[in-house]
Amino acid sequence: MAGIVEYSLINAPKDFEKLPFTKVDGLIFAQLAYLDFDTFVPDRQLFARGVTFSKICEQDNFEELFPLERTARKNLLLFNAMAYSKRYGKVRINYHENIFNSEEEIQFSATTFIMPNGDACVSFRGTDSTITGWRENFNMLYNDTVPAQISAVKYLNNVARKIRGNITVVGHSKGGNLAIYASVMCSEKAKEKIVEVQSFDSPGFTEDFVESKNYLETESKILKFVPEDSMIGMLLNDTASYRIVKSDGEGIHQHDPFLWNVENNDFVTGEKIHSKAKFVNSTFKEWVNNFTPEQRELFVDAMFDIVEATNVQKAESFVDWSENLKGNTSLILDTIKDLDPETRSFMLKVLRNIFPSATDSVLTKPKSIIKNTWGKIKSKRIDVEDNSTES
Repeated sequence: MAGIVEYSLINAPKDFEKLPFTKVDGLIFAQLAYLDFDTFVPDRQLFARGVTFSKICEQDNFEELFPLERTARKNLLLFNAMAYSKRYGKVRINYHENIFNSEEEIQFSATTFIMPNGDACVSFRGTDSTITGWRENFNMLYNDTVPAQISAVKYLNNVARKIRGNITVVGHSKGGNLAIYASVMCSEKAKEKIVEVQSFDSPGFTEDFVESKNYLETESKILKFVPEDSMIGMLLNDTASYRIVKSDGEGIHQHDPFLWNVENNDFVTGEKIHSKAKFVNSTFKEWVNNFTPEQRELFVDAMFDIVEATNVQKAESFVDWSENLKGNTSLILDTIKDLDPETRSFMLKVLRNIFPSATDSVLTKPKSIIKNTWGKIKSKRIDVEDNSTES
């Protein structure tokens, strides 16, 4: 089944006048927010016109664009497909912002993609692989707001003042949460420019937030998409209706945008949320609803006490850390022994169902992958049907 890379290739000859901006375009730009644009794209303090995809491809340090993660090769194929197409070739990438502070527990990044007609897609990055990024995710369990949400509002207000056309706000995972939060809490002038908010498998909010006047006034613009095995996108509270999308992945791997099915310029609709995902999410919501914010904070602290106690390799990413998780059972049990039985039981469920196991973590040598794949692309020896693996 085709995915976002194939979609970008099939529609390469069609500009946005021939094929208007679709929901699949929204997911593509949400995925691109994970790329490391720091050295390639002007930040929002500058008044530069931005850069095109092809201009970035010409840079000697092009490989630095791709984070050292298992999606490096897929991101490279997607970026290359867009760079030299009629559809995306004139899109300008601008106003990039990236904030990371482990002490303040904030991981935030956003990038704006400006279409030839002046319309824009504001894309918020989801959780990266860093432990700090995941910590901020869990902080949402007991805080009304987290630092990344506040940064998202400031970013959207600033960018909206510079965009002359309409704005579509997008994000995947935590990025979708930021897209909704920023669109709900931004200035009235910014809201006037927002035509749609597209959230892709993103966690929800507190009950107070989704019942607030600002949220209810914005709700009609929010579109939410989740896969059949959604575990992230069904967390916490969300009153927006959602559409189920077919994915080639299983379990938590359905969270990966590259595995979402695309047909006829739209997502392939899934049948229903699967029973295991429903069980995990209902268990999680029941726990959240039955515990006070103070108790939830203790849970999050305990979770990251486990990370600290078992992180003997000093890993900086959750994927790296989880590779050693199976060998640290005794340390985990020792760390959570003082928790009450209900919280301890829930903690073990979270570890089993949310974090990837060692066998699921496919970390190769991303830098060599990028060089190898980019070399094949330039010599026209690779296409999206090439499913070979590198090591």
